[in-house]
Amino acid sequence: MTTPRPARRAPEDPHAILSPFDVMDAPELAALVLLEHAIEVAWVAVLAQHVDLLDSEAPFTRAPQPGADLTTPFFNGAHALTLVIRRYRAAVAQAAASRDVSRNDGFAFGPNDDNV
Repeated sequence: MTTPRPARRAPEDPHAILSPFDVMDAPELAALVLLEHAIEVAWVAVLAQHVDLLDSEAPFTRAPQPGADLTTPFFNGAHALTLVIRRYRAAVAQAAASRDVSRNDGFAFGPNDDNV
């Protein structure tokens, strides 16, 4: 009988789905979304290679894997890069919001809107 695995926690910040307009306003966001996904894939791959990091009492054992001494620096670096990407995306979103307000002169509707 196997013991149940702990439930996985939901991602802290799900990746935004970019529209073509988002990319037109800030093309770097496309690269950052790709980088975020690459970090997640690398994270999962490293954990799969070093199962003992997930469960030190895993039901199967492997020979020591190369790079085991680099897993902590890898995870620390990946986490730090993820935080920088989130801050950058927040700054881009804030800049876009301020551009939207300045385009409308602070009004909720633009001069060409039918609601005016």
